[in-house]
Amino acid sequence: MNLNRRWVLALLAMIVVLSGCSSSNVGSGGGGASDEQSGTNGTTIEIALMSANPYLDEAIKQYKKIRPDVHIETKEYKATPQIEENTSSEPLTKGDIEKYVQSVSTQLMSGKGADIIVMNELPKDKYVAKNMLVNFYDLMDKDADFDRNQYYQNIFKNSQNGDGLYAMPFSFALDAFTGNKDLLKQGNIEINDQTWTWDDFKTISKKLKEQVGDDHVTFGNLFPVQLLSEYIEANYNKLIDQGQANFDSDLFRDMMKQIKSMYDEGVLNAEFMEYSESLFNNANLLDPITGLAQVLDPKFTIYQKPTVNGQYSGTPFKSYFTLGMNSKSKVQDEAWKFIKFMLSEEMQSSPMVGGFAMHKGVVEKQLGDAKQQAVAGTLTGQKFDTNTVESKIKELHQLIDGASTNLSSDFKVISIAIEEFDSYMSGQKSVEDVSKLIQNRVNTYINE
Repeated sequence: MNLNRRWVLALLAMIVVLSGCSSSNVGSGGGGASDEQSGTNGTTIEIALMSANPYLDEAIKQYKKIRPDVHIETKEYKATPQIEENTSSEPLTKGDIEKYVQSVSTQLMSGKGADIIVMNELPKDKYVAKNMLVNFYDLMDKDADFDRNQYYQNIFKNSQNGDGLYAMPFSFALDAFTGNKDLLKQGNIEINDQTWTWDDFKTISKKLKEQVGDDHVTFGNLFPVQLLSEYIEANYNKLIDQGQANFDSDLFRDMMKQIKSMYDEGVLNAEFMEYSESLFNNANLLDPITGLAQVLDPKFTIYQKPTVNGQYSGTPFKSYFTLGMNSKSKVQDEAWKFIKFMLSEEMQSSPMVGGFAMHKGVVEKQLGDAKQQAVAGTLTGQKFDTNTVESKIKELHQLIDGASTNLSSDFKVISIAIEEFDSYMSGQKSVEDVSKLIQNRVNTYINE
């Protein structure tokens, strides 16, 4: 259970970042696209990114067909050198993230930078506080052709900073648990997922293992730093409140105590292991197809994840891909037109989107297609009657409509917390000492 620092940081990079692709569409711009540039035929828009994104690449390709007068340049910031031309799926590293954050932050601080910025992993709160980003609501309100009602308003709302939307989400995934129906029945366990806590989860898990035996693990391959990261994301607005850290608090200390106790008492195991069945697992509510397949699976029940204090605040969700706009950009109108194109039904229907599209009509069509597959027996290999499928689609809709906890955070804050948390898990420092260390380091970072 005593994870060394090197392993902690390596796992952190794995947790926070999905594997990326090298980009062959990298422009030569150096962060000066906030001044309007004219190519041979028109305007240039520069986009800063850490690693290529298939949806963005496809959108650029399609936009060029309808707007040949607009040139879109991507500028990739990656610490790890590309091994081979046009290779794909090279994993990102912690160094890649740090280089991207530092490069973009330095440019924005100097009043320069790209026109559009991939926001994932960036310190959005700090940028908003310094007026570095455009409020997308202002652009929506000025655009008579943009209809907000076509999109999931709750995802917009819960992606805000204050009253403004500064990082545009293009798709999202839902975060929940699955419980093994047969094992829960054997243990005679009933769960109220509107009020259960991680302490309840621990008690239930111990009882279930007593009933069904140690051959079944509680949760497969879940590590302390991963759980801490999820805790922080789910409570980020409480831990970073109006530009001040709140880690030196009972809320955060209780988080750390809960995590340590689950591993100390053997409810969870900090090691990779083979297992045939687990009592609980993460739900695969990643997109309409896998989401419907998951809720239809007769072996599992979907539960909201436990909370620290039993105060349920809606289905957690995570945005796969978000874009911000530089407030200093001189091509904001053209940049907004491109972002609006990415939100169009045409582009949101692309298989490159990944996740639940923000466009409600696209999700409805995909669920309609999945319904036909479920009835025909080609979705999961099992045929379902129409009424059952429609009932499960309604259940999935309730999860989507209830999505209100945005699992978003600042990569640096997570890094600091995980680095110090290791000394508590290993017994080297007390929970009070670690919470104070994290508090001081995070406040120093915030005030830089």
